[in-house]
Amino acid sequence: MLITGIDILFVALGLVGIAIGFLRRKQVPPALAPPPSSIEEILLTAVALLVAAVGPNILVVALTPGMPTMDVLTQYALLPSVPLLVIVIVITARLRLKRLLNRIWSGLWIGAVSTGALDVIRLTGFSLGWMPGNMPRMFGVLIFDQMALGPSDLSDVVGGFYHYWVSACFGLTYTLLIGRTRWWGGLIWGLIIEVGMMTTPPMVVAMDTGYFGLKFGFGVLGTSLAAHIVYGIVLGILLERYTKHKRWFVPLVKEALRDWQQRSSAVRKVSL
Repeated sequence: MLITGIDILFVALGLVGIAIGFLRRKQVPPALAPPPSSIEEILLTAVALLVAAVGPNILVVALTPGMPTMDVLTQYALLPSVPLLVIVIVITARLRLKRLLNRIWSGLWIGAVSTGALDVIRLTGFSLGWMPGNMPRMFGVLIFDQMALGPSDLSDVVGGFYHYWVSACFGLTYTLLIGRTRWWGGLIWGLIIEVGMMTTPPMVVAMDTGYFGLKFGFGVLGTSLAAHIVYGIVLGILLERYTKHKRWFVPLVKEALRDWQQRSSAVRKVSL
């Protein structure tokens, strides 16, 4: 069976999430005035970015010859990264860092549900024979280290969750670095993800498609490119509605450093 019921369930959940997101905010609200940045916000953002990097990159590392396998990286990197993000969220909420809290939640849920739009294209291309495999099924098999046994219902569910978690990490990375965006910002991000996907081991080595899928045929490139364009546009449109503040990461760092220097200088003056 080319497409499983588990595939359809994940797509349906993603599409429902997209629909709810649009129905809740049909119009784009005005951006809120940005709160002052702080060292605490920057440090927590850096930890959240580290967590967001773990999800997608353990797959790249695992499929690179000579590196630890996916089951090992899942146990020692992926699973510990999730409670670390929970800790970041709790501290962020306690410190009342509203901008960072909004960016974390918006990036995670919008990145995840936007995968439903991507998967409509991906599964259509797969069913037509334009894709060499069903990647979430491969993810599950790799996570459980059961290549010889093949996929099971449990591995399919876990592979689907990992697939959506990776997309949530991409959404989180974008909101933490860029903040409020437009639809074309999401499109550019989707194209960057596409380039990364089509030039790294998961597709080039594991799926044996070659760079940009050209070894397997133009159907791979066409399907993957269309899927990531749709993903990026949906991501950008929803992020514009739910990310409350403008300003990207570098100006926030500069502002936080100025504030820290001023506070440090004031403390030194008081101590003298």
